[in-house]
Amino acid sequence: MKLCLLHSKPIFLTLLPRQVFTVCLLYEINKGKASPWHPYFLHLPHSYSILAAFGELETQALKVDYAIWAAQKAVTKAKYEWEQAFTLMKELKLKPPLLTFRAWILATGTVSSQCLCFSGFLFMLDNFNLDCYAHFTRMRMDKCLDKQAYMGS
Repeated sequence: MKLCLLHSKPIFLTLLPRQVFTVCLLYEINKGKASPWHPYFLHLPHSYSILAAFGELETQALKVDYAIWAAQKAVTKAKYEWEQAFTLMKELKLKPPLLTFRAWILATGTVSSQCLCFSGFLFMLDNFNLDCYAHFTRMRMDKCLDKQAYMGS
């Protein structure tokens, strides 16, 4: 299944742009060596120091109640966003390792560290551009601006 063909599915309207971009990244990684971005992916970090990646040990090591709460909240939010996107990732037939929460955290870490987020749109700092994401963004904007199309009539 091609990602660009799924833009009309209702799931796209429920996901945030960063979730869609994370799915696009995982979809491209799923292609393996067939992806023109494969050499780039090989050089990405294998972990990120973001709160959503903290395990129980790291969270408890924070020692301050508010910091512990913030780390727990970040994990809860990341799991919620992963669960929301999971159906789409399964439809795209991503390989099982790319469907995991750990893969989601790595992909969101990549998106947040390699992108500049501005007003809900993602602009890559290193020319990493997925046509499917751009296509989706245009379709989503069109649907939001055209009330009849957005309502499904």
